[in-house]
Amino acid sequence: MATAEVLANKRASIVLVILGWAGILDTIFVLGFNGGINLGTLLPGILGAVMLLWKFKGNYLRQHFPKDHFIWLRRFLRLGTLALLTSFLLIESLLLYNTQDPVPEQVDYLIILGAGLNGDKLSWTLWERVDKGLKILQDHKDMKVVVSGGKGPGEWITEAEAMQRYLVEQGIAKERIIKEERATSTMENFRYTRELLGQQPGYEPTEPVLVITNDFHMFRSKILAKRNGINPVGVPSATPWYLRPNAYLREYFAVVKSLIFDR
Repeated sequence: MATAEVLANKRASIVLVILGWAGILDTIFVLGFNGGINLGTLLPGILGAVMLLWKFKGNYLRQHFPKDHFIWLRRFLRLGTLALLTSFLLIESLLLYNTQDPVPEQVDYLIILGAGLNGDKLSWTLWERVDKGLKILQDHKDMKVVVSGGKGPGEWITEAEAMQRYLVEQGIAKERIIKEERATSTMENFRYTRELLGQQPGYEPTEPVLVITNDFHMFRSKILAKRNGINPVGVPSATPWYLRPNAYLREYFAVVKSLIFDR
């Protein structure tokens, strides 16, 4: 084997080990911060374990599957890896770019998307969204808000109910709040919200509607809002720094799933 190739393999091995352990430690770290057991939390650890397994089993594979064997499979895997990496970089770029939109002067409705409860208490992520919505509602006294989110595992009440309680406690009149309590996914958030907006006097589907969700979630949210006949204006809320890598990694797969299946 040429010296250059040996050096390249050593560098690749070092990168695999570093990325592998980084992924595993990231999962442990986020779980320690009560990030919840979900795909976004576990995925870095799973990918890290795969990288380490590939690194330490690489010699075995090279011995039992020489380069002149399964050439078609090797080419297929290389093309698949290249396609996956290209799509990942493209989607992640879109997630970073499509976060905040210019806000029109006149907007009548605001949508806050649910993000999980701890019993009947707002999760940190959901509190960030609702508190951002609160400030907008305080500045725009005639604006109404749709709080959208059903009841998930480990939740004692619907996310919409919890959001309404918080807003009312902070002085927002109950008459300004429209509860959507059936949704269990982003697609359903907008499907059922569109039904409720259609029942509001004077609502026009072409008018802009503010949408509050996390920055990483905004790109997909706007796509699904448009599919349901809503004209969205993105107003992102911040994602805690320790959750950002997991959130953006998970969102890649969520975007692919929504582009294909959410109709």
